[in-house]
Amino acid sequence: MRPSLKRLVAVGLATIGGSLLPAVAAHADPVPTTTGSLNADYDGDGHTDIAVWRPSNGVWYVRYSSNDSVHTQQWGTGGDVPTPGDFDGDGKADFAVWRPSNGVWYVIYSSNNSVHTQQWGTGGDIPVPGYYDNDGKTDFAVWRPSNGVWYVIHSHNGTVHTQQWGQGGDVPVPGMYDNDGKTDFAVWRPSNGVWYVINSHNHSVHTQQWGTGGDVPVPGYYDNDGKTDFAVWRPSNGVWYVIHSHNHSVHTQQWGTGGDVPTPGDFDGDGKDDFAVWRPSNGVWYIINSGNHSVRTQQWGTGGDIPVA
Repeated sequence: MRPSLKRLVAVGLATIGGSLLPAVAAHADPVPTTTGSLNADYDGDGHTDIAVWRPSNGVWYVRYSSNDSVHTQQWGTGGDVPTPGDFDGDGKADFAVWRPSNGVWYVIYSSNNSVHTQQWGTGGDIPVPGYYDNDGKTDFAVWRPSNGVWYVIHSHNGTVHTQQWGQGGDVPVPGMYDNDGKTDFAVWRPSNGVWYVINSHNHSVHTQQWGTGGDVPVPGYYDNDGKTDFAVWRPSNGVWYVIHSHNHSVHTQQWGTGGDVPTPGDFDGDGKDDFAVWRPSNGVWYIINSGNHSVRTQQWGTGGDIPVA
């Protein structure tokens, strides 16, 4: 069963000139970076909250979906990578960043506002936090493009797990593709559009050709069967291409335009990820609620921000 209040989705970012920018805005084969497993329910009401992190001042700006109130938190500095997750297992997203310059994770536990730090990773790594041991807490994890190795600290006992999977140029796309409650090691290869997944429940390998160079991988729970669906968003035409895991049918949806940042999430709380984009040029979020197909727009953020929903 899909873990309560836990959404896995990879968000592509690119390191360009020392800045973190959405991969959809980069066209020169940038080094992909990802916030990995995003648990973007900051108030614990079962809805994805609209939120951005501003590198220029390190402030998080969150709109709580439960009451539409605004919460701000200064946490992080320019050059950090936002990595929200439920590190303390209380069902709410914690403010967290990973700092490439020293490999340290800085987390504020939402349960008691205490600070936790963990050195894990090195410059050039890509943070891929997830639920690799299925204990209800987000695990610290990085993927190293130079050797294709995943390095994970299991939160339930502090043990380290490593797995070679992927190669330079791949995009890490961790998710629960086999519905066993654990995050699976997975990469998407832009050069051939193939997804390579290790199913955690039996360690079998699953491959799926889906997407092409220039696409942005946006895996998510689009059909609410507890399994992560293969999905890409194509900046050239703004179309989402999704394979529903429950019956392998294909769903396409035109939503967004070049320059947008895809930000899928369960904004309406119906258990399915909604098609959504954030537009840096005007700071507006455009969301199709999957529950009733209504459209929601919300101005939140400004150019240079990073969406963390």
